[in-house]
Amino acid sequence: MKNCLSLILLFLSFSTPLYADAAPRIKGKLVEAGSRQPIDFADIYLLAGESAVPAYRSFPESNGQFVILDVRDGTYTLLVRLLGFDVYTLPGLVLNASTPQLDLGTIEMKPLEVGLAEVEVVAHKKQIIYKLDKKIIDASGNLLAGGGSAVDILEHTPSIRVDAEGEVSFRGSSGFAVYVDGKPSVFSGSQALQQIPAGQIENIEIITTPSARHDTGGDVGIIHIITRKDAKPGLSGMVNLSGSTLLSRAADFLLSHQANRSRWHFGGNWTERMLKSQFEQDKTTLVNGWETHSHSTGPRSSNNFNYSLKAGWQYDLLTTTSLTADLEGGYGGRIRQGDLRYSEEHPGLERADYFSRDYYHIDETYLQGSLGANHRFNDNGHQLSTLFYLKYGGDALEYFQSDLFDALVTPSLLKKAGNAYADEHRQMGHRAYEDEYRWTVRANIDYAYPYNASGRLEAGYQYYSYLEDGDYSMEFWLPDEKRFEFRTDDAIYNNFFYFQNGIHSLYALLADAYRSFTYQIGLRGEHTHRVLRTDVAGANRTYNNFHLFPSVHIGVNLPHEQQLLASYSRRITRPDLFYMEPYITYRDFYSAEIGNPDIGNEFINSFELNYKKNIGASTLSVTAFHRSRAGKIERLRIPYESAIRPGVTLDSMANVGNDYSSGLELNGQIQASRRWNLGINGSLYHYRVVNKLLRDARNASSANYDITLHNALDAGRYTRIQIDGNFVGPSVTTQGRTKAYWYVNLAIRQQFLNRRLSASLSMRDVFNSARYVSHISTADLQSLTKIRPSYPLITLTLNYTFNNFKAKSTPPREDRDLFEGSKH
Repeated sequence: MKNCLSLILLFLSFSTPLYADAAPRIKGKLVEAGSRQPIDFADIYLLAGESAVPAYRSFPESNGQFVILDVRDGTYTLLVRLLGFDVYTLPGLVLNASTPQLDLGTIEMKPLEVGLAEVEVVAHKKQIIYKLDKKIIDASGNLLAGGGSAVDILEHTPSIRVDAEGEVSFRGSSGFAVYVDGKPSVFSGSQALQQIPAGQIENIEIITTPSARHDTGGDVGIIHIITRKDAKPGLSGMVNLSGSTLLSRAADFLLSHQANRSRWHFGGNWTERMLKSQFEQDKTTLVNGWETHSHSTGPRSSNNFNYSLKAGWQYDLLTTTSLTADLEGGYGGRIRQGDLRYSEEHPGLERADYFSRDYYHIDETYLQGSLGANHRFNDNGHQLSTLFYLKYGGDALEYFQSDLFDALVTPSLLKKAGNAYADEHRQMGHRAYEDEYRWTVRANIDYAYPYNASGRLEAGYQYYSYLEDGDYSMEFWLPDEKRFEFRTDDAIYNNFFYFQNGIHSLYALLADAYRSFTYQIGLRGEHTHRVLRTDVAGANRTYNNFHLFPSVHIGVNLPHEQQLLASYSRRITRPDLFYMEPYITYRDFYSAEIGNPDIGNEFINSFELNYKKNIGASTLSVTAFHRSRAGKIERLRIPYESAIRPGVTLDSMANVGNDYSSGLELNGQIQASRRWNLGINGSLYHYRVVNKLLRDARNASSANYDITLHNALDAGRYTRIQIDGNFVGPSVTTQGRTKAYWYVNLAIRQQFLNRRLSASLSMRDVFNSARYVSHISTADLQSLTKIRPSYPLITLTLNYTFNNFKAKSTPPREDRDLFEGSKH
């Protein structure tokens, strides 16, 4: 850490004088005509003389400003291209000794009429755009997203994986933070991505080495969702409807109105996203010399649901000051259920057969809002902004149910005969209730000062607090009395808990450019105060500490439309309450879990080197990365020695040691012909785990690889076909290994009513080839899990836009999210 800081300070001491004198040859600002909203998503070219080959290429910043530095004297033409807008050209730009600098002022980009804009959409927008500190994923190009979520849009991103329960991982880790329009998402991690309708997403930013400006949580970085908010004058809107053969269904709408100084939007979402799989597991446990072998098989299903309304308002108080307000409320959560046939064997004893039902329901009624203000001192990026965010989660309940019945019981009999029949044939059972409420507070103040035409200083402060308070109770079935009774003799079955995590953050960031070289260097300091209080003896914890997090980003524009980006970032994963809860819950009758109050932080150092080359309309990008993580948090499974019956396993979280990921990511976007767009995404990386636990200490390593071939074909003016092939390679943990699998997806979209209405039909895993197989092996546990997704999975999506809403294709659906039940 000290070495990193020393290098940064040394670099600053040499670099600051150089760039302080650097002045742009050409500068300007891009805005949308009419709304005057800044544009940060355009290609800016400078053409020399009569040549059609760009002499320089640039991109605007978030405020729309752009600069061109390393240009020789001569006569040039400026060309700006952005999908859905007229091409802007400005010829006759002369740079010489008498005019060494040109200020083009504000350039207004004019939106195309709807019909022409749609012709541009057919011309295929780039799937991934690379900037100095992030990758931007287009949310409109993948037909398989129809009816899907943010998870689906990420499908064709290199190194993205989705396990058998729909949990997203990136470069071998699920530790990423999710933000929506600059604010924390309602839910966290994979659940957050699964709850955001794809049809309301403009694009997704993947920030793998975040700068000091960003929060430090999330070991592989930040996934930032940018939602669609049309900014054209007048009233406009869109509606999406979808349904699938697994009975998934979704509906969402968005209305937007732009006046002279104000803009408002109002939207809603009703989503029930189903996963169904056939589950099979063999388990052998050894506890105190007693061996138990169990076999379970049957269907598992899950439903990720969310019902919400949202509204937002922006008002330009002055030409330099704007105010924003957003409000969203709803009810969301997840349901899982399994109906399994169990058999249990012990050496020398007769086999026993059962029917088991496990049911899990987590839900929350939430209300969140934000107030923001932004003041621009000038048009050069000198500004001050503030944001206050508050979220309340009430009536939150996590409910776990597990029952073991006679072997003759079936799901249909339970449904028909009712509670009396269930009580008569129930041999064992338990219920767990976790009632809680949650508060999240976040306040930011950020200041940016451009000290010259290309350089800027940024600084800011942030306060973050998460509080959760609740009660936990558990009841067990009494077979002789045919009733449930709460267990109060042990706090791991009945207790209260209180958890609060508060973080104060300060950051400073310096960014500048010289000729074709750009850099951004930052430092962030965070003080964390964490408190856990519970009835469980010896489980109370208090944590206070301060850490520094440096970041470095460097970019070089090379000749012939080549670009080289290098970056470094230090991150942290702080344990959530879920990791620390010191009480028992059951996922099914043979699978228990408990938190670990002594779980510690993970510290991550990430390095990246990206090369990008434009070849006409095609793009090739290669990223080399290395990530080291100390104190890796991982779920471990052991035989549960205190279980009420043998054969039960216990899952808990632990800091298992260190892990290392090093590899390459490939992204190719090829315009094979006028009607055929080909995308190739792949990753190859070596993953190594160094286990430092005394129990079953094992080091593991694997070569992880996956590849996606994406084909988009224009079969007619209003028809597009998409065919994707996917191969997901094997992976390892400290306890076992997951096998490789492959699958193919197919989708077709037809547009009607001058492209106002579009219908997309998609089929996932066309050849029914996807199989999830996981094996865990320790000294006292052998577990083999096999999952086959329900087949077929066909989804129909309808999208309608009205008035002058910007028509776009409906985004993609994460097709590796095929399985249900991998955590059992």
